[in-house]
Amino acid sequence: MALKLNLGASPIWENDTWYILDHKVKENKGKSISGEAININLDDESCDVVFCSHVFEHIPHTQLPMIISEINRVLKPNGILRLLTPDLELFAKAYVNNDKKFFEMVKEEDESLRTDLGYGGMFMNSVVSPGQDTVLFDRSLNKFIGGYAHLYSYDFNMLDIILSKLGFENRKAKFCDSEIEEMRVPLHVSHLEKKWHALNQEFYKKNNLVHQYKNGKYEINFKVTGFDRDPLTSLIIESKKKSFVNKNIANEIFNNSMENYNRYSRSLLKEKDFVNKLDQINISYEENNG
Repeated sequence: MALKLNLGASPIWENDTWYILDHKVKENKGKSISGEAININLDDESCDVVFCSHVFEHIPHTQLPMIISEINRVLKPNGILRLLTPDLELFAKAYVNNDKKFFEMVKEEDESLRTDLGYGGMFMNSVVSPGQDTVLFDRSLNKFIGGYAHLYSYDFNMLDIILSKLGFENRKAKFCDSEIEEMRVPLHVSHLEKKWHALNQEFYKKNNLVHQYKNGKYEINFKVTGFDRDPLTSLIIESKKKSFVNKNIANEIFNNSMENYNRYSRSLLKEKDFVNKLDQINISYEENNG
C-alpha cells in the first residue's frame, strides 16, 4: 500500500491516514518518523503523495536540491508533491510598492514578523528570521552568533527551475486547489470548523487555545489537521514526478555548476584547525546523543 507523507508536519499535526516526518519527532512511533528530510526512512517509490508546508525556507538552499531528490526517490512515478513556502515575488512587489495594506494583513497572518524597521524589515524578516533550526558561529567556532528559522526565499520561477531539473512537472496552484480531493481542506484546529483562520494570539484567546514558548519548551493544548495555510503570502506549487534524479546529480547540477558560486566558504574544510575543532564538536554531539 502506498503511503502519504507530510514532510515537516510538526508534532501537533494529525491525520490518521498520513505519515509525518519532522525533526522535532524524537523516535519512530506509529505513523511518526524521526530523522531529516535529506535521508527519509522510507523505501523507494513508497509514497503516492508528499506534502511539504513552509519547510523549504528553513533549509540551507545548498541542501534543497538533494532534499527534493530524496522526495523524488520516495514518490511513485506520477506521484504528487505539493509544497508551500513564502512567496518572494509577493513580498518584493509589496515592498517596492510600499503596500501598507499588504503588510498590515501579513502581520495578522504572521504576528512574529519584526516591525521596528518598517516594510523593509518585514520583507527581510520573511526571508531570514530567528529560530532554532540552524545556528551561526564565527569561523573559529568559538562564538555563537545567532539561531535561524528562515534562511532563503523563492519565487515560482526559481522553484520551477529546480524542480524541473530534478524530474518534476510543476504548476502554480491556488489556495486549496489540489488534484487530490482531501488536500482541498485548509489547515485548521482539529476540533474547530474546517476553515482557515490565521493562527495568532487573538485567535487562540478567542477559542481558549494555548500556544506559547515558555521556559525552554512549547505549551500547546490543541492539535491541527488539514493542509494549505497562509493564503495571503504562500507560494503554492503542485508537482508531478516524471523521472528520477539522484542526490549526487542534484548536487552537481546546483552546487558545482559554473553558473553560480554556491560553495559558501567550504574552503574552511581545508584548514586543519577548523576541521579539528569541527570533529571535536561532532564527537561531543554523538557522545551526548548516542
